[in-house]
Amino acid sequence: MDSKAKRSASEAIYLGIDVGGTKIQASLITQGGVVLSRHRCPTPRDGGAEDILKAIIAAADETMEEESVGRDQLTAVGIAIPGVVDPERGFVVVTPNMGLTGISVGSQLEEYFGVPVALGNDCNLGALGESWLGSARGTSSSIAILVGTGVGSGIVRKGKLWTGARESAGEIGHIVMQIGGPQCGCGNYGCLEALASRTAIERDIRQGVEAGRTTILSELLEGDLSLIRSSSLCRALEANDELVTEVMQGASEVLGYGFLTVRHLIDPEVIVLGGGVAEACSGFMLPIIERILDSDRLTGAREGGHVVLSALGDDAVVLGAAALAATKAGLSPFDPKYSVCPKYPQIGDTSFGTISIGKKTHEVDVLIRVDGKVKKRKKAAVKERHGTSHVVDVQELERVCRCGPEVVFIGSGHQGQMALNAEAELFLRQRRIRLEVAPTPKLAEVYNACTGRKAALIHVTC
Repeated sequence: MDSKAKRSASEAIYLGIDVGGTKIQASLITQGGVVLSRHRCPTPRDGGAEDILKAIIAAADETMEEESVGRDQLTAVGIAIPGVVDPERGFVVVTPNMGLTGISVGSQLEEYFGVPVALGNDCNLGALGESWLGSARGTSSSIAILVGTGVGSGIVRKGKLWTGARESAGEIGHIVMQIGGPQCGCGNYGCLEALASRTAIERDIRQGVEAGRTTILSELLEGDLSLIRSSSLCRALEANDELVTEVMQGASEVLGYGFLTVRHLIDPEVIVLGGGVAEACSGFMLPIIERILDSDRLTGAREGGHVVLSALGDDAVVLGAAALAATKAGLSPFDPKYSVCPKYPQIGDTSFGTISIGKKTHEVDVLIRVDGKVKKRKKAAVKERHGTSHVVDVQELERVCRCGPEVVFIGSGHQGQMALNAEAELFLRQRRIRLEVAPTPKLAEVYNACTGRKAALIHVTC
């Protein structure tokens, strides 16, 4: 181990970098999985490897500068690449849509940062992140399936990635689901990715329009259907657009049978559904996938193999990269010896209209994030959406649950007036996040006693 990595787990700081086809995200992350800072920048589209490496380093420097962390304070770096990599050599074997093929990324970045650099496939590291802190936390086996521009996945067993003999295990997007089907970007025909990715969905919608069918997307995108983002698909589904609904129904069914195949093949405890398309359209897609899984007549000996939604979103890959970096530095967060929980303030006095948290007293509703920081609740926005601030909805939970708590505490007020709506309760169940609701005067006791990874939303009046 490099001398700079020889520090206690509680002091360890990692740089997690997600190199995507359109953007690079660099995040500074603690051993306890707290994201200290994030920086995103566009991925150079026309440049070669040198330009991409410069962009990676610039994003990393920017996120470290935000926290005044120098390279000498890093423990290790983890980097996610969208392609086939050789982790042992830090070598990029192939990146189909990026100019890093054949580049020794690991050695070049190690020279710059002066610490160990761990290299992994982006979908594998997304799965590792979900296994560490997301919807698959606490399981001994899981697979994360990410539906976005393509369809990728990663398999984790007992805190370790299963990458196969050729570092190419988990390429679920390239299992053949339709013999003689449409050609996939990999060159084969009938792959899952060629039938159910955003790229495939775009193709089928465009073909429908060319055949004379109408869609609200033509209006939303001003006639340009060359790129249909996941958010636009969601809006079209909400508007009951016939063409988009039909195409999304077909893609979701193909995914459902792909999930069924995966469950029969590796029988994981949970299957995590993530990626841009899934996150935007999960309300439509997940029931179809679950219906297909529930129709399976070949049952197992016990419960398992259920589908859950990603709890980490955009942070899944960088957190997985940090976990891989920690493993390379000999401080794997999956090893109980090096498992560190964020430090949380204690809740003190909860008099009507005020609450003391740590050394400060607050006279407004607050949330305590996973990193232990206290923030003012955006009460006016909730009231605008629902006519009252006594509702906890999905939009608010997305803010509370960032970075993956195991449990969310709701201080419901002195008379228990505040409550989650049905969609918010479903949001937590689908991500395996436990919910604890208590009147605010009783919240301090249960929140302070919890030793796990937690977040809270607290109403200080009625």
